[in-house]
Amino acid sequence: MDRRRTDRKREEHTMGTVNAPASLLDGVGAIEAAERVDIACHDGMNAELAAAMDALYAHLYASPRYFEAAEALKGAQVYVASRAGRPLVILPYHHANGEVTVASEYMTVEAAEIERFARHMFERHQDVRRVVFPRVCAQPGGMRLPWHALVASEDMVVQLPPTVKDYEAAIGKNTRRNIKRYTSALQKDFPSYRYDLQLEGDIREQDVRDIIALSVMRMKSKNIVPRFNDTEVNWIVDFAKTNGIVGVARIDGEVAAGAIGFRIGDHYFMHVIAHHPKYNDYSLGILCYYHTLCEGIVRGARRFHLLNGRYGYKYRLLAECTDVIHLDVYRSRFAALLQLPRIARKEAKGRVWRVKQWLLHDLERIDKPGYRQLAKLVNTLRRAKRARGGEEGAPDH
Repeated sequence: MDRRRTDRKREEHTMGTVNAPASLLDGVGAIEAAERVDIACHDGMNAELAAAMDALYAHLYASPRYFEAAEALKGAQVYVASRAGRPLVILPYHHANGEVTVASEYMTVEAAEIERFARHMFERHQDVRRVVFPRVCAQPGGMRLPWHALVASEDMVVQLPPTVKDYEAAIGKNTRRNIKRYTSALQKDFPSYRYDLQLEGDIREQDVRDIIALSVMRMKSKNIVPRFNDTEVNWIVDFAKTNGIVGVARIDGEVAAGAIGFRIGDHYFMHVIAHHPKYNDYSLGILCYYHTLCEGIVRGARRFHLLNGRYGYKYRLLAECTDVIHLDVYRSRFAALLQLPRIARKEAKGRVWRVKQWLLHDLERIDKPGYRQLAKLVNTLRRAKRARGGEEGAPDH
């Protein structure tokens, strides 16, 4: 049997026998064909499916290219629901231990398509009791199957205007003034300061590696195990050469700060941003964000994703927060009841996470006296923690 053979299921409207002109029946048949949803499950990802996913979701964390380094799609099957040849959803997934887990993340999926996928999985795999979306942008409230969801992360997205001039006007007087002040201070204290942007084939590999090294330095200063290994660094270098945008701040010819972003269609994504700690007082992180956002506008980007982290400076750069949820869908109410201890643990963990996010990020944006005092206390505690851990207080990833 050909491994690329697909199992297909068609959801069709059935019609009784009617006495009507052939032309009318032909028209009804055409409507039926246009409304029918075809479902296919493929053994493994291929280039055609990968390109279709990028076109459908336009998100870095949903792209098969993002999972290349970790080989996260190895052994995955790929579910495709389409109407009239046009994909509605494409979901790579793993099936193991009575569970189906979707591999891609951060994609926006309609509740009806989530339910269609879950029902197909329950029918296709009789042992499956739960379908898991680790991180998805969805509103599952209308689903009939039992489900449990909690906010697990966020996607901070800047809706970009047509021109840099429009963006500069939108960010407001205070932000514009601060950007000019940071730049003037750098140019005064370091006359050799330069910021340049590199695109795809013109990106210099050593600059990418130097920016990553600054990020590793940053993580170690916060007692965090660096997330970069040789495989991932090589993937970043390779992907940048085809889909990258890299901004580099140089002082005395050395990389002082930088930003590494990627392009999926007309969406751009900040992936790594870092600066040397000796330049903490010059807000180089903000400048990297600002210049890279402006270059995205010049290149016709519609959205720039600053990804997770509800930091105040992202809001000042006009990012809007989209909640990303962890979603479990159950075969039946009984299957959900059997998982009540797990659901309770996840719910408690999710509520703690939300309180932490409110204290660390949302509180400072509430302009009321009592909240301002509480925000000052939280910031004092954070500074004390940074001092103990050697953390530098600047906007880096």
